[in-house]
Amino acid sequence: MKELTLLFGILLSFNIFGQVTAPCGDDYGSKSDEGNIITAMRYGTISDATNAINQAKNTRATALGCPQLALNYSPADTIEPLLEDILTTWNTAHTPAISSFEITCPRIGRYQNNAALGAYYAMLAGYFDNTTKLAEIADMMYDQQYSSWNTPSPSSRNRGVYGYLNATDTNPCYIGGIVGTSVKELCATLPQYCVTFSNGQFAGNSFAISAQHEDSNWFDGGLAYDHGWTGIQMIESAIQQSDSSLKNKYRKSAIEAGRFAIAEHCVKNHNYTAKLIWLLAELYAWTGDTIYKNELNYKLNKNLIPGILWDQDNDGFVDETNPAISFSSLHPTAQLPGRMWDGHNTLPWYQAINTWAITEAYIAFRDQGDTSRANELKPYALAMLDNLAHEITTLGVVNPDALGVRDITYALLTGIWKISQYENEAHPNWENAAWAMWNTNYFETYNTHTVCIGLYLLIKSNTTYTPLHMRETVVTSTYPQPQSSPSFNLYPNPAIDHINVEKSNIYSSYSISTTNGHVELKGELNNTTESINLKDLSDGIYLFTVFSDNATRTFKIVVNRN
Repeated sequence: MKELTLLFGILLSFNIFGQVTAPCGDDYGSKSDEGNIITAMRYGTISDATNAINQAKNTRATALGCPQLALNYSPADTIEPLLEDILTTWNTAHTPAISSFEITCPRIGRYQNNAALGAYYAMLAGYFDNTTKLAEIADMMYDQQYSSWNTPSPSSRNRGVYGYLNATDTNPCYIGGIVGTSVKELCATLPQYCVTFSNGQFAGNSFAISAQHEDSNWFDGGLAYDHGWTGIQMIESAIQQSDSSLKNKYRKSAIEAGRFAIAEHCVKNHNYTAKLIWLLAELYAWTGDTIYKNELNYKLNKNLIPGILWDQDNDGFVDETNPAISFSSLHPTAQLPGRMWDGHNTLPWYQAINTWAITEAYIAFRDQGDTSRANELKPYALAMLDNLAHEITTLGVVNPDALGVRDITYALLTGIWKISQYENEAHPNWENAAWAMWNTNYFETYNTHTVCIGLYLLIKSNTTYTPLHMRETVVTSTYPQPQSSPSFNLYPNPAIDHINVEKSNIYSSYSISTTNGHVELKGELNNTTESINLKDLSDGIYLFTVFSDNATRTFKIVVNRN
């Protein structure tokens, strides 16, 4: 238990703004509510997680959507910038910085990955062509990846993690800040979570590669903070690099990232899980692989969608509150549906992360032709973008020091490019908010918000969005079947209340989904013989999928109690 407490404290510190009580009370309802959400996200069903969040919503009552920090705003200047203005900034501040970047140390995902992603967007618009430098940045992250070639026996739960360097503060490559301090403490106290890489340009260095420990039932989603940015950049690298060996390497890297996004459990902090939803959405949009679709649906239904303040029947009251809570009684930023419910995720920069995650999920289903699911998700995406834009155009731009500029702007620009322009829908509020973010003048210097400049260039140059699977049609199988099929047996089938699994050791986890991709159950397969409880499943036909590091197999099972 001491180890569990220490781990939780160390990794939670990656999140700078933790649980506080001001100005609106506890962020996640009562302490009991918060504990129930943590447990339900880690162990429970989708219904368990939804019920735990709804109970906490009732506890927060009129504090729903009230942020954990008191925010100050500056008036929003919504004058639309010219393409020439954006291009001048790109050419004078951002292109030189990217082109002159030299790799001397491993860098965490929120830095050069953002710049490289922005450069790839600028390349689509015709304003950047240094693919050699972008390959160097991708190689830097590839060599920080915890994968089979870097360690002899990678845990299936950590495949695809892009590691944090473990170094002393005298090392010129020391990360610094809260991340550096947390990594040092984690690796000193629990060295099993740090490994020394044996390959790549950073061979011989130690990296922190885990945010979870199954034996002590501890889990934190903090690694997703940098993981999403790296994985998305790898997808763009795989598509836009012309060298076939580089394309293949980066494609494999993106797939490894997908393994981690699948393996990570949902957590109480929605924006951690949202970054994985974002990556899963783009992997599904790119490959069409049902393994990403199923996990995307599971994480959406269990974590992100229940956290959105919603008004399905348009009666002016927040759904699933008892007694009913009116939107008009909430904090000004939450008086429109589409705000996140808790004190942490309702902060505008975290609201933005959750917003672009569900936006990309909608886009993935739309682009893959799954119109039914896309139609379900689109109202959430539109409402969350409207809510974010409303905050900016009515209250202003958050101060101080550009807090959340990248995240807020990225969400708005994604909506404008991939929904408003692509679908020929008018959303002037999104555009006004995006122009207000530009007019903060924070984009005049190179920083992590460089990624947004590429999107501004795409939008202002009227570069048409093209779905990922149309930009690259040749995608390798994400989970190739083994040459010889390992043994696997399910019985009884049809089943009543349980099903038995007999398997070879190759398979380590499973999911049970409906035939339309909705994941109902998932778990580990730790023994060669397992019995899985099906009592919460309704009668019907399901798809039982088993996973290993190198293979996936799907079986049809029937639950019939008649």
